[in-house]
Amino acid sequence: MIFLFTFGFEKNDKWLSNDKFKHFFVSYIIYSASYEITNKENSAIITFSIGVSKEIYDGFRKEKFSYKDLIWDILGISFGLFLLK
Repeated sequence: MIFLFTFGFEKNDKWLSNDKFKHFFVSYIIYSASYEITNKENSAIITFSIGVSKEIYDGFRKEKFSYKDLIWDILGISFGLFLLK
């Protein structure tokens, strides 16, 4: 976690934006697709790992790391859990 603080967080990160909808929707799609191949626990781990990897990548670019994006990723995963129950 200390590694994440070396390149900072996004400063003008809004809770509601087109980007947040994309995080929600893409996480839901990845979760649903991987659910067909694995089980629900592995699907959640795979999807969240992709989201964290994307945020770490953003941390090295001008977009910066966004914990709000990760929360929207978790909401997308949760939505998939709810629908595929």
